[in-house]
Amino acid sequence: MPKPKILIVDDEAGIRKVLKISLADRGFAVLTAENAAEALQTFASEQPEIVLTDIKMPGMDGIELLRRLKQDNPDTEVVVITGHGDMDLAIKSLKYEATDFITKPIEDAALDRALQKSRERIRLRDQLRQYTENLEELLRRKSEHLAAQTQSGAIPSNLFEDLPGYVTVHTADYHITAANSRFKDDFAFDPQSGAICYELIQGRATPCEACPVAPTFADAKSHQSELAYKTKTGKDCHLFAWTTPLREKSGRVGAVMLMATDISPIMDMRDHLSSLGLMIGSVSHSIKGMLTGLDGGLYVLDKGFAKDDADQVGEGLDIVKTMVGRIKNMVLDILYYAKERDLEKSPCRLKAFAEETASIVQPRVAAAQFELACDFAAVPETDTFTVDSDQLRAALVNILENAVDACLEKGDAASPQIQFRVRPQDHDVVFEIEDSGIGMSAAVQAKIFTLFFSSKSTQGTGIGLFITRKIIHQHGGRVTVDSQAGKGTLFRITIPRD
Repeated sequence: MPKPKILIVDDEAGIRKVLKISLADRGFAVLTAENAAEALQTFASEQPEIVLTDIKMPGMDGIELLRRLKQDNPDTEVVVITGHGDMDLAIKSLKYEATDFITKPIEDAALDRALQKSRERIRLRDQLRQYTENLEELLRRKSEHLAAQTQSGAIPSNLFEDLPGYVTVHTADYHITAANSRFKDDFAFDPQSGAICYELIQGRATPCEACPVAPTFADAKSHQSELAYKTKTGKDCHLFAWTTPLREKSGRVGAVMLMATDISPIMDMRDHLSSLGLMIGSVSHSIKGMLTGLDGGLYVLDKGFAKDDADQVGEGLDIVKTMVGRIKNMVLDILYYAKERDLEKSPCRLKAFAEETASIVQPRVAAAQFELACDFAAVPETDTFTVDSDQLRAALVNILENAVDACLEKGDAASPQIQFRVRPQDHDVVFEIEDSGIGMSAAVQAKIFTLFFSSKSTQGTGIGLFITRKIIHQHGGRVTVDSQAGKGTLFRITIPRD
């Protein structure tokens, strides 16, 4: 792949010159601009694939330039250059979909990593674009063949078998009249069933909002769309779908053929690359806050020793312990996120599992002078379920720890209480963790399982609940949350017995 064109934007002539020489030596075609306004003009005429921009510049800053570039061409890879004191701005740039950020003074290794990431994203997009063009051409040829062979819905059963992805034929009322083998296998489709697509694929009662079938019937043109779906195994996937009209002899659209390909790996790669950048920003921000707190604790501790003040020494020691604990938890979360783990499931006694889980958080609950009310009365002593006990316990402990944090944050609550309930069912086990803490707004509830989202400011990494849900889903389970701001939160976790 030829090396892409790069635009350097910096108000310091020396930096522009050094970067231009360095990148030219690497074989890149290099453009330069001394401010954002000039950069926008150069971008409009030259369309560079990669932009390296300083954040702090006179007039329009690098963040606004990033926003404008992404507005003009979302595929542009933008790497921001920042000083160490501008870390918050660098983190902000990632929210505007910057590819990466590098700090001054610019090290060759950091620059190479940022450029490699940019080129890999460009390569993946080109690959997807080529794949899409090939599929569209194949779809066009096959649809012409299909239209030539069918007049009244009689579709040759083997016509689609050599096509990649899923192929289906739909009536105007969304019934599937034909499909290739891959679709039949993945969605348990019976051609004789007269199945409706949105019922079969999504379990919906109404058509999907992004479905391209209806527009194709309406205007007799091809449409495309991205669709999220679940396979019969429960796996979340993403489809890129195209439609083509199948005309009758009269010219009327009698059916619509839809071809879709699974782009989940590409979406996962995109999300992974984005997550890496967000992780760097989130972790650096969290570490900064924790180190500040640790430094404050050491200061109090030092003053306490100097004054021979036992109370002040104890206060400083408590702060240090708290900060060290947060750093430890953050490191463990990052290590867990970084490494995919397979479950090691084995039978275990449900009541003993619940009691041990509660015992882990009991000391912290007691220290906070809260009450942890455990209700395991409905669980027989001999009742068992098959799980990876270490991982599932870690997930439940994380939710219990969050419940303690929520009660502590509320502060003025009278007699804060955390309830931990276990309800065995025929095929599932239900765990309920309820607190009387600060609660959450609807907006926060919608994001709590999102990677790197945290409502705890510097106290959280935004990884814990993401991992918790991941562990629960690995067990084939599900987790729901019901919360009201100022009143408390209820987490309900359902785990299959086997």
